[in-house]
Amino acid sequence: MSEQAVQQELRELIERQRVAALVDHYVTTLDEPSRFDEDWARSLFTDDVRFEHELAVLQGVEEVAAAHRMVMARWERTLHFSTNHSVEFDGERARLSARLMAIHVHPGENPLDPLIAANLLDADAVRTSRGWRFERFAPRTLWRTGQSPAVSDESLR
Repeated sequence: MSEQAVQQELRELIERQRVAALVDHYVTTLDEPSRFDEDWARSLFTDDVRFEHELAVLQGVEEVAAAHRMVMARWERTLHFSTNHSVEFDGERARLSARLMAIHVHPGENPLDPLIAANLLDADAVRTSRGWRFERFAPRTLWRTGQSPAVSDESLR
C-alpha cells in the first residue's frame, strides 16, 4: 500500500471516529444535567436540523432543544448507549447508522417500571466550521418495554 493510500485511509478512520463520537456525545449529554438549550443543540446539530421522531418531526435547533427539555424533564434519570456505528462518506457529508439503547427511570419514591427502548438510528451529518453536525437525525424504535410517562400519568388518576 502506498504512503498516500495509507494517509487517505488514516484520514477516513479519523473522520469516521469523529462522526461516531458525535452520536456518543449526543447520548452522553442526555444523561448529564443539562439545560438542553440551543447551545447544547448547536453542539450536535446544524441550525436547520430535521429531527424525525415517531411522535413528531422537529425542524431547527430551537424546536429540538425545546422538545429535549420537555421530554428529559419527565425522568428521574436515564442511561443511554450507542453502538455498532456504521459511517459512509460522500465528500463533506456522512450517512450514519447506529444502535441506541435507553433506560428511563420514573421519578418518585415508588417509581413505575423503567421504560427501556431499543432504537435504530439513521442520520445524516455534514462537516461544518464547528466540526461534524447532524442535519437529519431519525431514531426509529425497534422495541420497548416498561411504562412511558403517558401510561404513568394515566395510572395516577
